[in-house]
Amino acid sequence: MESIKQAIQVLKEGGIIMYPTDTAFGIGCRMDDVKAVDRLFKLRKRPRTQATPVLVASKAMALAYYLDPSEIVRHLMKTYWPGALTIIAGCKENLVYSPIRGSGKNIGLRMPNHETALELIRGVGVPILGPSANFHGSPTPYCYEDLDLELIKLVDYVVPGVCSIGNASTVVDCSTGTIRIIRQGVVLLKQPLTLTIDTSRSDVIAVSFIDAHGHQTLKARDMRVGKAQEALPLIVKLLDTSHHVLGDITSIRVNTGPGSYTGLRVGVALANTLGVLLGVPINNLFVGQTVVPIYEDDRYSS
Repeated sequence: MESIKQAIQVLKEGGIIMYPTDTAFGIGCRMDDVKAVDRLFKLRKRPRTQATPVLVASKAMALAYYLDPSEIVRHLMKTYWPGALTIIAGCKENLVYSPIRGSGKNIGLRMPNHETALELIRGVGVPILGPSANFHGSPTPYCYEDLDLELIKLVDYVVPGVCSIGNASTVVDCSTGTIRIIRQGVVLLKQPLTLTIDTSRSDVIAVSFIDAHGHQTLKARDMRVGKAQEALPLIVKLLDTSHHVLGDITSIRVNTGPGSYTGLRVGVALANTLGVLLGVPINNLFVGQTVVPIYEDDRYSS
């Protein structure tokens, strides 16, 4: 399409364009052009301390900017990209101009599910900025007719097209090793709910739920034998009393030691089984990276 070719040329020359994505119309420039980024922040009247999203054309392109992305980040990329999910994680600061990351250490990346946007990025060869095409604080334009005529005058080119979804992306912050929903958009993610399993002690087993606010619901049972038979029923009781179902669980934490060998083995086996069935991370690891007991002190492994 001629308009895409022209837009790519504008971007390569340091210009700013408006363009359709799957979620909304975006406004962008190439990520590595400092002058263009400065100009974009200025014309949108966006504070330089407020980070802006960046669009990539592939997972490999994203991995070039993320700094040691966690398995959670990789899982979200694999599951929801291309799509309307912006993933915030630590970045290689030397590759990301300060205003793009809001002077912080993280970057928000997304791979849009929209061929026009992807062609633009592939054509330029580097990610492009992807904030919505509006003045800071003004309504988001979800179709061409919503674009602000005053803002159009300030950019170098406008790519026509249709936004296939017409709704905001979901934004999640994974920079702390967990999933924190910053903005709930079109992609519906579960609120974090962590199941903890501790069978390390010889006299008690304990399971609990920890929600997104850090609130904990605990179930424990005194016992010296029969952990293998009682651990799962205790989780069922926890589900009942907290009004949750298994499908609400988004991650699992299991105590891997120190502790008794038999007790730890029960907890780890149960965690691995539930992790596979539910497709959720265990101690921030995913299926294929099986959790095994860690014995920090041989005295506890007898």
